[in-house]
Amino acid sequence: MMNDDKTVENLVSRREALISIGGIAAGAALVSGGVAGNALAAEGTGEAKEAVKQLKTTRAPMEKKMNTSYRLDKIIKVDESLCIGCDACIRCCPGGLITKEIGENKFPIPTADSWEFCIDCGHCVAICPTEAVQQRAMGPEDCGPIDPQLVPTWEEARQFLVTKRSIRGYVNKPVEKEKVLKLLDVARYAANGGNRQLLRWLVINDPAKVHQVAKLTIDWMKSTEETNPALYHEAKLEIFINHWEAGRDQIARGAPCIIQAWAGKDERTAPPAAANAISHIQLAATALGLGTSWTEGIGYASRAYPPLLEVLGMPEGQIPFATFLLGYPTEFYRSIPKRKPLDVIWV
Repeated sequence: MMNDDKTVENLVSRREALISIGGIAAGAALVSGGVAGNALAAEGTGEAKEAVKQLKTTRAPMEKKMNTSYRLDKIIKVDESLCIGCDACIRCCPGGLITKEIGENKFPIPTADSWEFCIDCGHCVAICPTEAVQQRAMGPEDCGPIDPQLVPTWEEARQFLVTKRSIRGYVNKPVEKEKVLKLLDVARYAANGGNRQLLRWLVINDPAKVHQVAKLTIDWMKSTEETNPALYHEAKLEIFINHWEAGRDQIARGAPCIIQAWAGKDERTAPPAAANAISHIQLAATALGLGTSWTEGIGYASRAYPPLLEVLGMPEGQIPFATFLLGYPTEFYRSIPKRKPLDVIWV
């Protein structure tokens, strides 16, 4: 099976593909053996065509049975006809809840306490190079494809990130609902503690309502001069109040849309989850021609000022953990502003 150069070349290319998708161990397992691995690697040669045909035929019934995770009595089920023994699913499990049977030709299995502690992140499914793993909450068909051609180079990634600016001037133009939904959809994939995915989103996509929220934020700022003078002076809230009274909105800054990330007030994972989600949105917004800016003025007021909470109308026990403006920018930056030098401590 390995006697001709074309077969060897085919094997190497398949091995490299698996390394890029499933890790070095997956590629090593493919080269060293395994029925599924050898069939995939040598596809196209006379000897392997029948093996590949059998492999694909075996997969067909399984694919029809996918999406039945709610009937699984374990966190994972492994199709032994597809598994190449790369152990990628074992290594990637954040809770170490997948192990391997003792002995030769054994396959990944869940640990005894896995049902209780599994967070349903789906990494075991997404990392498998042969789609052999089904998890109780998802199967391979539930996972989206990855296009390696869309991964930016370092130069592209750095340019994109260091040129990201907060936008403080917006065109008098509404943000399309479809674009808002696209951004919120991207936010679903941001890291969040324990894969809890508890964020809820409040969208104010009406300039009149945005103005009302800005006015109530100013009212809250005025009230803090007596209720929280330390905050009033430290945050220099008088500046915002003076601008407002002079007819300049330094709160919403003309943005037609405000978005907030809400969660239970005692949810320990909410602060980093909200920050991660909004960072995703702010970066993605650039691709839609939109600009964003954090606005903790509205955020603070939303947590502390009952008249504003009443307008927002979120259920009792829920609070906003992050707030940002969204709209079409009036200006575009021409260069990258200077920043402080990097400050690193190596331990």
